[in-house]
Amino acid sequence: MNDLLVAKLTIARIKVQLLDLTGELIADDLSDKDYAIQRLLKIVEYIDEYDVKVSDLHT
Repeated sequence: MNDLLVAKLTIARIKVQLLDLTGELIADDLSDKDYAIQRLLKIVEYIDEYDVKVSDLHT
């Protein structure tokens, strides 16, 4: 069970870093950044959709 919680924490940290990077891209004035922003947000959405819920770990 401990390994699952560590993995969950690692995934959450990755998600935060992806969102930080997305925020930096939004603030930057590059013209070709839209694709990169959309791709990063899709990765975060994927993590949210398929991540194991904490309540599921207790069963």
